[in-house]
Amino acid sequence: MDLDGSATTAARRELMRELGAEGAVLDELLAYLENPYEAFLFEGKGELLPLKGEPQVPFWRRYAAEAARDGVLPALRRRFPQLSFPIDEGISRDPTYRAATRRGEWDPEKQNGLVLEEPESLALSLDDGPAGPVPVLVAPHRPDFVALVRALTCRNEPEAVPPAMGACLVKGLADWERVAAYRRDWESARGGPSSEAEWAAEMATALAPRKELWQDRLILLSDGPYSAVPAAEADLPVEEWRRSSLAIRRAHESFHYLTLRLAGTIRSHLLDELVADYAGLVAAFGRYDARLALRFLGLDRLPELRPEGRIVVYRGDLGEGALAVLARLVERAAGNLAALPLEGGAEAAPAQRSRTLVTLAALGLDGIAGADFRVDFGAARARLAAAAAGEGAAP
Repeated sequence: MDLDGSATTAARRELMRELGAEGAVLDELLAYLENPYEAFLFEGKGELLPLKGEPQVPFWRRYAAEAARDGVLPALRRRFPQLSFPIDEGISRDPTYRAATRRGEWDPEKQNGLVLEEPESLALSLDDGPAGPVPVLVAPHRPDFVALVRALTCRNEPEAVPPAMGACLVKGLADWERVAAYRRDWESARGGPSSEAEWAAEMATALAPRKELWQDRLILLSDGPYSAVPAAEADLPVEEWRRSSLAIRRAHESFHYLTLRLAGTIRSHLLDELVADYAGLVAAFGRYDARLALRFLGLDRLPELRPEGRIVVYRGDLGEGALAVLARLVERAAGNLAALPLEGGAEAAPAQRSRTLVTLAALGLDGIAGADFRVDFGAARARLAAAAAGEGAAP
């Protein structure tokens, strides 16, 4: 890889042909491998690491403290009206629901609350991950996880939640306590209370465009077997595998939070899933297990693909021929990741972890699978570290 540009199309073509791609299959794969994260190396992203906490962080520290005292569900119900309504088809069109979720007009003590079977099992924390502090809500009881996904991402509608889904990065969640805090500060600065008309104008022109001031992001997790892989296939006792699965999901979603903050996107793409699983496995076990990584994606029986494997979800529009080549590319990438030394070990500081993950994302699938991966990784990692230290780009 040329660090003054990117992995050239010629280099990608050579690698794809080495793996058996020709003609239309080659063209499909070249399009699939286009990598928006390559720009991380040339846009000063290293200078941003470690990322500062988002404006929501002080509020969620208070929410977590209240949750420890009063219980998670009561603490969150005070801020998020979705938790004061049941899951019910058509409820998102109900005027009372719309007033609550769109204008913050609800009484958490009077509304029919969201019914959870084991609310006492919920856990709320603020994790200091590679993308900065992020709220993490864990619902170990599967029906409660499903209910929370529907409430926080489906407007309390009973939409289908796939059985294999064990994590969700919730974004764009209106936080009415933050809205109220903004109004108090705004009125104080202007010297006194405002009329409703004045406040409506302020919301429309000043607050609404700045979503970081009133919309929250959080990670919602369950602790079922990761990627629906049985404990026996992970060579672990059932309870240990459940704990490990939760750790994998926590770090996996933190990588998606990192790309959301740095690039404004969360992609359903094998590059993102490979790197996110790398983060998860290292966090859970202190090392990267290529065998488990391939099993998660359904690639442990190559050339056969598991029909339930996650690779099928992230293939995009690739045909069968291109998918077969892509599977071999991911297998090679996993092998290279397994040989990558862990800088600072599994407990490396968030800034170190974030630079490693950003570097892997910038290299792309073909870069990670390449014969010169170790050299390319070292050069790209050094470039990011130099930028973070204020030394400029590495030569």
